[in-house]
Amino acid sequence: MKITATKENLLFGVSAVQKAVNTKNTLAILTCIKIEAKGDHLYFTATDLEVGIQCKVPAEVLTEGITVVPARYFTEIVRKLPDSVITLELIQDNELMIRYENSELNLKTMAADEFPQLPEVEGEHKLTIEAAKIKQMVKQIVFACSTDENRPLFTGVLCEIDNNEIRMISTDTHRLALKRESLQNKQKKNFSFIVPAKILAEMARLIQDEEAFCEMNIAKNLATFTIDNIQIVCRLFDGQFPNYQQVIPSQYTLKIRTSTKALQEAVERISLFSLDNSSNTIHLEIEKNSLKLFSQSELGQGHEQILINTEGDPVKIAFNYRYLLDVFRVIDDEELTIEFTGPLSPGIIRPVQSDTFLYLVLPVRC
Repeated sequence: MKITATKENLLFGVSAVQKAVNTKNTLAILTCIKIEAKGDHLYFTATDLEVGIQCKVPAEVLTEGITVVPARYFTEIVRKLPDSVITLELIQDNELMIRYENSELNLKTMAADEFPQLPEVEGEHKLTIEAAKIKQMVKQIVFACSTDENRPLFTGVLCEIDNNEIRMISTDTHRLALKRESLQNKQKKNFSFIVPAKILAEMARLIQDEEAFCEMNIAKNLATFTIDNIQIVCRLFDGQFPNYQQVIPSQYTLKIRTSTKALQEAVERISLFSLDNSSNTIHLEIEKNSLKLFSQSELGQGHEQILINTEGDPVKIAFNYRYLLDVFRVIDDEELTIEFTGPLSPGIIRPVQSDTFLYLVLPVRC
């Protein structure tokens, strides 16, 4: 194998697959990255056997071939290379020579035939959606997932396919986010699957061209996501996601409308008096066209009042302020609405200009 490429392309390739490298695995081969020179591209591949990522970058391939390099050291070398043309050449099957300017480095490699192959996914369902849409969906969904690995289903995102619509739902049992978008291709039958949230977050991070398309190939327990020069293969969660529709109220007794920015900034200020409060609680008192926020702790106490539009009965309710700030930060609309059905029932937050997103948050019992 012998190729020349820019530092920029090499760095993009190794950075793209880095999340699939298992640096703590006892199998040394899984702490490595496979590099394959073929055609006019260089292919980088990493896997921890649960997820695999492959990225191809342009390169001048002088001699095709495959090698496997230690991910940690090769990545650090590439980061520190000068911004010039880099030559990679495999020497005697176990040594990679890295040449740049008037210098060279030699890195020991491993046998390519020991590196596990990424599974070929030939799923029954093939979905296509704009990259910009899937990126926005992930942004508004993954933050509400649980991080508790003892409840793996809640660390995933439920994806429901209905005709030409995809719905993504996430919950950590204290809050729930739902986002829906249209697909490019209509599906013959409805189905659902659960994807690890960290996989979706990584896919969204790797999207560079938002005008591209994301191709999803869904099998029974595996899925591939392909966008431009990136392909991610992952295992899907097996299990029954909770019936989220049961917890979304169908009516409300109070609805408010206000500025997203104004409410976010008010919550940020009042939350300063909840920093040593284990429940992170702030209190809301809503009357006609007025929202009062209150919090207190050993640090002191804070009150703030903002003008709002109201429709319905007054209510006093308390929330974990972190759960409120999380959703305010992913709503792009200038205004939002919140629907209430009482002090012990969840609040439903929606952007005013869009009906494709909702966020449910349970109140704190005081």
